[in-house]
Amino acid sequence: MPRSPALPVTGGLLAAEAVGLAVGLALMAPACALAAEAPAGAYSSGIASATVVAPLAVRSLSDLDFGAVGDVGREGGSLVIVPGSTQARYGGAARLACPVGEETCAMPHAARLRVEGEPGRAYRVLLPDAVEAQSVAADGAPLSRLPVSSLTVRTDSRPQSGGQGVLDKDGGDGFEIGGELHIPPGTRASHYRAQVPVIVVYG
Repeated sequence: MPRSPALPVTGGLLAAEAVGLAVGLALMAPACALAAEAPAGAYSSGIASATVVAPLAVRSLSDLDFGAVGDVGREGGSLVIVPGSTQARYGGAARLACPVGEETCAMPHAARLRVEGEPGRAYRVLLPDAVEAQSVAADGAPLSRLPVSSLTVRTDSRPQSGGQGVLDKDGGDGFEIGGELHIPPGTRASHYRAQVPVIVVYG
C-alpha cells in the first residue's frame, strides 16, 4: 500500500520565522472482489471505505543555536550540542565567548520543535546528513557559514528511540535536534545558528 509523501519543513528558526508542515494520509481498503464467473442476470456489488488520518503539523519553537563562540586561533575546534542536554561540548580551541550567566550572552541550545497530528499515532523525524550554521552580526547581518554534521534528534515521548515518537492523547509531542559545529583555524569569534530542514511522517 503506497504511503503519502511527506513534505520538508525548516527545523530551525532564523529571524524568528516559524514553519509548518501538513501531511495527509488516507488508507483505502476494498470491501470485496467481483466473482470470477456469475450467472446470467446476476450482479456483484461492493462498498469502499476510507480512514482519514489527521494531517501532521510541525512548528519550530527555537532554532539550533551554537551560541557565542570565541576566536579559535590557529588550532580550530568544534562544538557539539546534544538534544536533551543543557551542556555543550567544546573541542580544540573552541570556547564560549562570554562569561556563563551573563544576561546578554548567547548560550548554545538544541533546536526545539512541536508536532501535532492523530492522537496515539507513531511518527518519525528524518534529518539531512549535514547543514550549515551562519554567523550573525550585532545588527543581524550574516557574516560567514560553518558546516554542521552528526545531526541527532530526541523525541519527548521516546527519548531513547532516535527520531521515533508517539503523539499523546491530545495529538501532540515535541522533539529536539542537535549537531556538531566544525570551526576551522582562523575563525574569528561570532554567534552561530543553523536552520535544519526536517521531514516528519507517520510510522
